[in-house]
Amino acid sequence: MRIREVGEFGLINILVKKILPHSGRVVKGIGDDTAVMRQEPGRFLLMTTDMLVEDIHFSLKYFSLKAVGWKAMAVNVSDIAAMGGVPGFAAVSVSIPPDWEVEQVEELYSGLIDCSREYGIDIVGGDTVSSTKGLTVNVALTGYVEPDRVVYRSGASPGDIIMVTGPLGSSAAGLYVLNKPLPEDMPGMKPGMNRESEVISAHLYPRARLREGRILGGSGCISAMNDISDGLASEVLEICLASSTGCELYEASLPITEAVSAVAEGAGVSPSQWALYGGEDFELVFTVKPDRLDSVTSALKEAGAFPCEVGRIAEPGRGCLLVDTGGRRREMKPRGYNHFGE
Repeated sequence: MRIREVGEFGLINILVKKILPHSGRVVKGIGDDTAVMRQEPGRFLLMTTDMLVEDIHFSLKYFSLKAVGWKAMAVNVSDIAAMGGVPGFAAVSVSIPPDWEVEQVEELYSGLIDCSREYGIDIVGGDTVSSTKGLTVNVALTGYVEPDRVVYRSGASPGDIIMVTGPLGSSAAGLYVLNKPLPEDMPGMKPGMNRESEVISAHLYPRARLREGRILGGSGCISAMNDISDGLASEVLEICLASSTGCELYEASLPITEAVSAVAEGAGVSPSQWALYGGEDFELVFTVKPDRLDSVTSALKEAGAFPCEVGRIAEPGRGCLLVDTGGRRREMKPRGYNHFGE
Protein backbone atom coordinates (compact mmCIF):
# COMPACT_ATOMS: atom_id res chain seq x y z
CA MET A 1 0.00 0.00 0.00
CA ARG A 2 1.36 3.43 -0.96
CA ILE A 3 1.65 6.24 1.57
CA ARG A 4 -0.56 8.53 -0.50
CA GLU A 5 -3.36 5.97 -0.12
CA VAL A 6 -3.33 6.04 3.70
CA GLY A 7 -2.30 9.69 4.09
CA GLU A 8 -0.20 11.31 6.80
CA PHE A 9 -2.46 10.46 9.72
CA GLY A 10 -3.04 6.93 8.53
CA LEU A 11 0.71 6.43 8.34
CA ILE A 12 1.17 7.90 11.82
CA ASN A 13 -1.47 5.54 13.22
CA ILE A 14 0.38 2.58 11.69
CA LEU A 15 3.70 3.71 13.21
CA VAL A 16 2.23 4.52 16.63
CA LYS A 17 1.27 0.87 17.07
CA LYS A 18 4.93 -0.07 16.65
CA ILE A 19 6.45 2.72 18.74
CA LEU A 20 5.44 1.87 22.28
CA PRO A 21 7.22 3.29 25.35
CA HIS A 22 9.10 0.48 27.10
CA SER A 23 9.99 2.27 30.33
CA GLY A 24 8.03 3.90 33.11
CA ARG A 25 9.55 7.31 32.39
CA VAL A 26 6.97 8.34 29.78
CA VAL A 27 3.79 9.95 31.14
CA LYS A 28 2.37 10.66 27.68
CA GLY A 29 4.01 9.57 24.45
CA ILE A 30 2.87 10.01 20.86
CA GLY A 31 -0.70 11.27 20.49
CA ASP A 32 -0.79 14.76 21.99
CA ASP A 33 0.73 18.16 21.22
CA THR A 34 3.90 17.20 23.06
CA ALA A 35 5.23 14.20 24.89
CA VAL A 36 5.30 14.31 28.68
CA MET A 37 8.20 12.69 30.55
CA ARG A 38 9.25 12.46 34.16
CA GLN A 39 12.22 14.65 35.03
CA GLU A 40 14.72 13.27 37.50
CA PRO A 41 16.34 15.63 40.03
CA GLY A 42 20.09 15.92 40.49
CA ARG A 43 20.96 15.30 36.85
CA PHE A 44 21.96 17.48 33.95
CA LEU A 45 19.76 17.25 30.87
CA LEU A 46 21.60 16.44 27.63
CA MET A 47 20.23 17.30 24.19
CA THR A 48 21.57 16.48 20.73
CA THR A 49 20.29 16.15 17.18
CA ASP A 50 21.61 14.79 13.89
CA MET A 51 20.15 14.70 10.40
CA LEU A 52 20.83 12.08 7.72
CA VAL A 53 20.09 13.06 4.12
CA GLU A 54 19.90 10.61 1.23
CA ASP A 55 22.90 10.79 -1.14
CA ILE A 56 24.77 12.98 1.39
CA HIS A 57 25.04 10.67 4.41
CA PHE A 58 23.87 7.41 2.86
CA SER A 59 22.90 5.81 -0.43
CA LEU A 60 19.98 3.46 -0.83
CA LYS A 61 22.04 1.66 -3.45
CA TYR A 62 23.68 -0.23 -0.59
CA PHE A 63 21.93 0.92 2.61
CA SER A 64 18.82 -0.99 3.60
CA LEU A 65 16.13 1.21 5.08
CA LYS A 66 16.54 -0.65 8.36
CA ALA A 67 20.25 0.25 8.39
CA VAL A 68 19.39 3.92 7.73
CA GLY A 69 17.07 3.89 10.73
CA TRP A 70 19.65 2.21 12.95
CA LYS A 71 22.38 4.64 11.98
CA ALA A 72 20.16 7.71 12.40
CA MET A 73 19.59 6.74 16.03
CA ALA A 74 23.08 5.42 16.78
CA VAL A 75 24.92 8.58 15.74
CA ASN A 76 22.93 10.53 18.30
CA VAL A 77 23.58 7.96 21.02
CA SER A 78 27.30 8.38 20.33
CA ASP A 79 27.03 12.09 21.17
CA ILE A 80 25.44 11.25 24.52
CA ALA A 81 28.18 8.68 25.16
CA ALA A 82 30.84 11.34 24.57
CA MET A 83 29.44 13.36 27.48
CA GLY A 84 29.49 10.38 29.84
CA GLY A 85 25.72 10.29 29.76
CA VAL A 86 22.73 8.00 29.31
CA PRO A 87 20.20 8.50 26.48
CA GLY A 88 16.55 8.98 27.32
CA PHE A 89 13.93 10.16 24.84
CA ALA A 90 13.95 10.57 21.07
CA ALA A 91 11.82 12.52 18.61
CA VAL A 92 12.12 11.27 15.03
CA SER A 93 11.25 13.42 12.03
CA VAL A 94 11.26 11.99 8.51
CA SER A 95 10.79 13.45 5.05
CA ILE A 96 9.58 10.68 2.73
CA PRO A 97 8.73 10.49 -1.00
CA PRO A 98 4.91 10.14 -1.28
CA ASP A 99 5.16 7.24 -3.74
CA TRP A 100 6.84 5.01 -1.14
CA GLU A 101 5.08 1.93 0.13
CA VAL A 102 3.96 1.90 3.76
CA GLU A 103 6.14 -1.20 4.23
CA GLN A 104 9.24 0.85 3.34
CA VAL A 105 8.50 3.29 6.15
CA GLU A 106 7.92 0.39 8.52
CA GLU A 107 11.33 -1.03 7.57
CA LEU A 108 12.96 2.35 8.26
CA TYR A 109 11.31 2.51 11.67
CA SER A 110 12.29 -1.07 12.47
CA GLY A 111 15.91 0.09 12.47
CA LEU A 112 15.10 3.13 14.59
CA ILE A 113 13.16 0.98 17.07
CA ASP A 114 15.78 -1.78 17.28
CA CYS A 115 18.53 0.73 18.02
CA SER A 116 16.42 2.65 20.52
CA ARG A 117 15.65 -0.53 22.44
CA GLU A 118 19.29 -1.63 22.49
CA TYR A 119 20.26 1.65 24.17
CA GLY A 120 17.21 2.03 26.41
CA ILE A 121 15.58 4.92 24.52
CA ASP A 122 11.88 5.76 24.31
CA ILE A 123 10.71 7.27 21.01
CA VAL A 124 8.11 9.81 22.13
CA GLY A 125 7.27 11.86 19.04
CA GLY A 126 8.45 13.50 15.84
CA ASP A 127 7.07 14.59 12.49
CA THR A 128 6.33 13.00 9.11
CA VAL A 129 6.32 15.11 5.95
CA SER A 130 6.41 14.61 2.19
CA SER A 131 9.66 14.92 0.23
CA THR A 132 10.35 15.74 -3.41
CA LYS A 133 14.04 14.74 -3.22
CA GLY A 134 14.55 11.46 -1.40
CA LEU A 135 14.67 10.48 2.25
CA THR A 136 15.73 12.62 5.19
CA VAL A 137 15.78 11.38 8.80
CA ASN A 138 16.34 13.64 11.78
CA VAL A 139 16.59 12.40 15.36
CA ALA A 140 16.50 14.70 18.37
CA LEU A 141 17.69 12.85 21.46
CA THR A 142 17.73 13.78 25.13
CA GLY A 143 19.75 12.16 27.84
CA TYR A 144 21.07 12.79 31.31
CA VAL A 145 24.36 12.84 33.14
CA GLU A 146 25.22 13.34 36.78
CA PRO A 147 27.11 16.61 37.45
CA ASP A 148 30.16 14.73 38.70
CA ARG A 149 30.29 12.49 35.60
CA VAL A 150 29.87 14.96 32.75
CA VAL A 151 32.91 15.28 30.47
CA TYR A 152 33.55 18.18 28.10
CA ARG A 153 36.02 18.72 25.28
CA SER A 154 37.59 21.62 27.11
CA GLY A 155 39.45 20.00 30.04
CA ALA A 156 42.64 18.67 28.42
CA SER A 157 46.03 19.87 29.73
CA PRO A 158 49.62 19.55 28.44
CA GLY A 159 51.01 16.14 29.35
CA ASP A 160 47.67 14.34 29.18
CA ILE A 161 47.67 11.11 27.17
CA ILE A 162 45.32 10.91 24.18
CA MET A 163 43.51 7.56 23.96
CA VAL A 164 40.79 5.92 21.89
CA THR A 165 38.38 3.21 22.94
CA GLY A 166 38.92 0.94 19.93
CA PRO A 167 40.11 0.44 16.34
CA LEU A 168 39.76 3.10 13.67
CA GLY A 169 39.16 3.21 9.93
CA SER A 170 36.58 0.42 9.72
CA SER A 171 33.71 2.60 8.57
CA ALA A 172 35.75 4.24 5.82
CA ALA A 173 36.94 0.81 4.67
CA GLY A 174 33.35 -0.41 4.65
CA LEU A 175 32.23 2.58 2.58
CA TYR A 176 35.01 1.88 0.08
CA VAL A 177 33.99 -1.77 -0.32
CA LEU A 178 30.32 -0.84 -0.68
CA ASN A 179 31.17 1.50 -3.52
CA LYS A 180 33.88 -0.63 -5.09
CA PRO A 181 33.81 -4.29 -4.02
CA LEU A 182 37.18 -5.99 -3.88
CA PRO A 183 37.90 -9.44 -5.35
CA GLU A 184 38.01 -12.14 -2.67
CA ASP A 185 41.28 -13.51 -4.11
CA MET A 186 43.02 -10.15 -3.69
CA PRO A 187 46.34 -10.40 -1.81
CA GLY A 188 45.81 -9.69 1.88
CA MET A 189 42.13 -10.61 1.85
CA LYS A 190 41.08 -13.61 3.91
CA PRO A 191 38.07 -15.90 3.49
CA GLY A 192 34.92 -14.22 4.73
CA MET A 193 36.04 -10.65 3.98
CA ASN A 194 33.05 -9.92 1.79
CA ARG A 195 29.93 -7.77 1.92
CA GLU A 196 29.09 -9.28 5.30
CA SER A 197 32.49 -8.50 6.76
CA GLU A 198 33.25 -6.43 9.82
CA VAL A 199 34.02 -3.29 7.80
CA ILE A 200 30.65 -3.38 6.07
CA SER A 201 28.86 -3.84 9.38
CA ALA A 202 30.88 -1.00 10.93
CA HIS A 203 29.63 1.39 8.26
CA LEU A 204 26.01 0.26 8.06
CA TYR A 205 25.36 -0.54 11.73
CA PRO A 206 27.68 1.59 13.90
CA ARG A 207 27.78 0.93 17.63
CA ALA A 208 27.82 3.78 20.10
CA ARG A 209 30.34 3.37 22.94
CA LEU A 210 27.77 4.12 25.62
CA ARG A 211 29.11 1.72 28.25
CA GLU A 212 32.65 2.99 27.71
CA GLY A 213 31.47 6.59 28.04
CA ARG A 214 29.79 5.83 31.35
CA ILE A 215 32.92 4.10 32.66
CA LEU A 216 35.12 7.00 31.63
CA GLY A 217 32.77 9.66 32.97
CA GLY A 218 32.48 7.88 36.28
CA SER A 219 36.18 7.19 36.64
CA GLY A 220 37.17 10.72 37.63
CA CYS A 221 40.35 10.11 35.62
CA ILE A 222 39.74 11.76 32.28
CA SER A 223 39.93 15.42 31.37
CA ALA A 224 38.25 15.68 27.93
CA MET A 225 36.29 13.46 25.56
CA ASN A 226 34.79 13.50 22.05
CA ASP A 227 33.18 10.93 19.79
CA ILE A 228 34.88 10.11 16.50
CA SER A 229 32.31 11.04 13.88
CA ASP A 230 34.46 13.16 11.55
CA GLY A 231 37.78 11.32 11.89
CA LEU A 232 40.31 11.15 14.71
CA ALA A 233 42.30 14.17 13.51
CA SER A 234 39.24 16.44 13.47
CA GLU A 235 38.05 15.29 16.89
CA VAL A 236 41.45 15.74 18.55
CA LEU A 237 41.73 19.21 17.00
CA GLU A 238 38.32 20.05 18.47
CA ILE A 239 39.57 19.02 21.92
CA CYS A 240 42.71 21.10 21.47
CA LEU A 241 40.74 24.14 20.32
CA ALA A 242 38.31 23.88 23.23
CA SER A 243 41.15 23.27 25.72
CA SER A 244 43.56 25.87 24.25
CA THR A 245 46.33 23.29 23.84
CA GLY A 246 48.49 21.67 21.19
CA CYS A 247 48.98 17.96 20.59
CA GLU A 248 51.01 15.22 18.97
CA LEU A 249 49.35 12.21 17.34
CA TYR A 250 51.50 9.18 16.57
CA GLU A 251 50.67 7.51 13.27
CA ALA A 252 52.46 4.31 14.29
CA SER A 253 50.17 3.93 17.32
CA LEU A 254 46.85 4.10 15.49
CA PRO A 255 44.78 0.95 16.20
CA ILE A 256 43.87 -0.60 12.83
CA THR A 257 42.40 -4.06 12.26
CA GLU A 258 43.62 -6.65 9.79
CA ALA A 259 40.43 -6.21 7.76
CA VAL A 260 41.00 -2.47 7.38
CA SER A 261 44.63 -3.00 6.43
CA ALA A 262 43.62 -5.56 3.82
CA VAL A 263 40.99 -3.34 2.25
CA ALA A 264 43.37 -0.37 2.28
CA GLU A 265 46.00 -2.47 0.49
CA GLY A 266 43.47 -3.35 -2.19
CA ALA A 267 42.40 0.28 -2.49
CA GLY A 268 45.98 1.51 -2.74
CA VAL A 269 45.68 3.84 0.24
CA SER A 270 47.33 4.04 3.64
CA PRO A 271 45.05 2.62 6.35
CA SER A 272 46.19 5.43 8.65
CA GLN A 273 44.48 7.92 6.32
CA TRP A 274 41.15 6.20 6.95
CA ALA A 275 41.87 6.08 10.68
CA LEU A 276 42.71 9.78 10.82
CA TYR A 277 40.27 11.23 8.32
CA GLY A 278 37.69 8.60 7.36
CA GLY A 279 35.23 9.31 10.15
CA GLU A 280 32.10 7.54 11.38
CA ASP A 281 33.97 5.08 13.58
CA PHE A 282 32.05 6.35 16.62
CA GLU A 283 34.74 5.27 19.02
CA LEU A 284 35.54 7.74 21.81
CA VAL A 285 38.74 9.77 21.97
CA PHE A 286 39.65 11.03 25.43
CA THR A 287 42.52 12.46 27.46
CA VAL A 288 43.82 11.10 30.74
CA LYS A 289 46.47 12.08 33.26
CA PRO A 290 49.55 9.81 33.03
CA ASP A 291 49.21 8.70 36.67
CA ARG A 292 45.64 7.51 36.01
CA LEU A 293 46.42 5.63 32.81
CA ASP A 294 46.56 2.14 34.33
CA SER A 295 43.29 2.62 36.18
CA VAL A 296 41.43 3.78 33.06
CA THR A 297 42.93 1.10 30.84
CA SER A 298 42.05 -1.68 33.28
CA ALA A 299 38.46 -0.49 33.65
CA LEU A 300 37.91 -0.36 29.89
CA LYS A 301 39.50 -3.75 29.28
CA GLU A 302 37.32 -5.32 31.97
CA ALA A 303 34.33 -3.96 30.03
CA GLY A 304 35.52 -5.60 26.82
CA ALA A 305 36.97 -2.51 25.16
CA PHE A 306 40.36 -2.22 23.47
CA PRO A 307 41.80 1.14 24.58
CA CYS A 308 44.90 2.44 22.86
CA GLU A 309 47.28 5.38 23.39
CA VAL A 310 47.55 7.48 20.24
CA GLY A 311 49.21 10.73 21.33
CA ARG A 312 49.85 13.46 23.88
CA ILE A 313 48.40 16.88 24.65
CA ALA A 314 51.08 19.56 24.27
CA GLU A 315 51.61 23.21 25.13
CA PRO A 316 49.62 25.50 22.81
CA GLY A 317 52.78 26.97 21.31
CA ARG A 318 53.79 23.51 20.03
CA GLY A 319 50.88 23.41 17.62
CA CYS A 320 48.92 20.31 16.60
CA LEU A 321 51.25 17.83 14.97
CA LEU A 322 51.10 14.40 13.38
CA VAL A 323 54.21 12.31 13.92
CA ASP A 324 54.43 9.90 10.98
CA THR A 325 55.91 6.42 11.04
CA GLY A 326 59.31 7.84 10.08
CA GLY A 327 59.33 10.22 13.06
CA ARG A 328 58.68 13.33 10.95
CA ARG A 329 56.39 15.98 12.42
CA ARG A 330 53.94 17.95 10.32
CA GLU A 331 51.01 20.19 11.02
CA MET A 332 47.77 18.30 11.41
CA LYS A 333 44.69 19.71 9.74
CA PRO A 334 41.08 18.53 9.80
CA ARG A 335 40.25 16.73 6.59
CA GLY A 336 37.00 15.03 7.47
CA TYR A 337 33.74 15.63 5.62
CA ASN A 338 32.66 19.28 5.53
CA HIS A 339 29.11 19.90 4.30
CA PHE A 340 29.92 23.40 3.11
CA GLY A 341 33.54 22.91 2.13
CA GLU A 342 34.73 23.27 -1.44
